[in-house]
Parts: sequence; C-alpha cells; structure tokens
Amino acid sequence: MKDQKALLFRCIKNDVPAMVFSGNDILFLPLLKQYYRDAEEAGCTREFLNDIKLRIEEFEKHIEMSPDTIKLPD
Repeated sequence: MKDQKALLFRCIKNDVPAMVFSGNDILFLPLLKQYYRDAEEAGCTREFLNDIKLRIEEFEKHIEMSPDTIKLPD
C-alpha cells in the first residue's frame, strides 16, 4: 500500500497539483469506484488497482462505521 501522505508531500514539494478527499465526503466513494474502472480499462498495473481497492474498502468501512458523519462537502 502506497503512503498517501508521502505522495501528497511529494506533490507539494514538486509543485504538482493534488487533491485530497475526506472520508466524510458522500461524493467521493462513487468517484473512487469510477476511477478504479477507468484505471482498469486503461491498463494500470494490478498493484495500482489493488491500492485503489484498498482505499475503496477503507471508505466503505468508514461509511459503515460512521454513517452520521457522511455528508456533502462544504
């Protein structure tokens, strides 16, 4: 599993655009699932796809455990 925090810091250091989504953002899980389908169709590596699957599972678990915190972003 790739270190998401390290990736974000690398982007900041190298002035590469990046975007962070919260586990409480109701719109993110469908977006992430679509990204997985797009990445798979584009031929991304199995390792990369597995990392995305892990993120999907984390977000699904968070939603299940904390449904009251899930909301539209503001």
